[in-house]
Amino acid sequence: MLERGDILFFPLGGFEIPAEVRSALMGATQDARAIHKNIAYKPHLDVVSGLVDRSEAEETLGAMRAYSKLALEFMARVLPEYARAWRVDYASFRSIEERRRNLPETKRNDLLHVDAFPTRPVFGDLILRCFTNVNPEEPRSWVTSDPFAQLAEREAANAGLARFAGSASSALTAIRRAAVRGLKRLGVPLVDRSPYDAFMLHFHDWLKSSADYQTKCTKYRFDLPPGSTWMVFTDVVPHAVLSGRLALEQTVIVSRTSLADQDLAPSSILEKLAGRTLTE
Repeated sequence: MLERGDILFFPLGGFEIPAEVRSALMGATQDARAIHKNIAYKPHLDVVSGLVDRSEAEETLGAMRAYSKLALEFMARVLPEYARAWRVDYASFRSIEERRRNLPETKRNDLLHVDAFPTRPVFGDLILRCFTNVNPEEPRSWVTSDPFAQLAEREAANAGLARFAGSASSALTAIRRAAVRGLKRLGVPLVDRSPYDAFMLHFHDWLKSSADYQTKCTKYRFDLPPGSTWMVFTDVVPHAVLSGRLALEQTVIVSRTSLADQDLAPSSILEKLAGRTLTE
């Protein structure tokens, strides 16, 4: 069960990525600055970002559009119950070698963390990602740790859950969020986060900065071979990428109501620990 913290693994890939798609992406030049961790494709806008040379944009866009469609079709075939109520998010191409990559601490991929999106809050739903290692020669090395239910039990209080839970019932928070929503309707690019989203974004950074967690937590290593595909709820499973380049990824946001056991959603776990609703 993916919501329990399992990883669904397809050693032979599960679906075919055409040679022309692979070829176009291998020729794309990613911007290595921290602002662009990957080459990203935004299906709702049909645009790509993260390229050094904009002359590559048209070919890269076509390749990412084709990959996104194939990945989504595959995910829907494998996980039809999730697909009925998911929201399609970004796809990405991770072309840069992860080992010893120079990034700020909160953006480092080699530190264990659970995912949260700064600009795309999920309001209690879950982040499901499908990865394919398209490197023809080298594995992509992952480390994971115990899933969210155990992680939150041990670390959420230390990370300040009570403070975020307290803001859930604050009149000032309600006024601020109403103002943000009003300004968003007027076109102002603000982000309306639930207390759950605010905590998860904080928790993402807190885990990366916690030397105690990084050094003492249980670790499980996976060397994911060339051509393999895997699916995982990356807000349920703490994970880090130690090495590898040339990986494709598609994200969807799965409704909490689609889960076989809604109590395993990170939002449900945190609400139980906090003793109050965090997601509205």
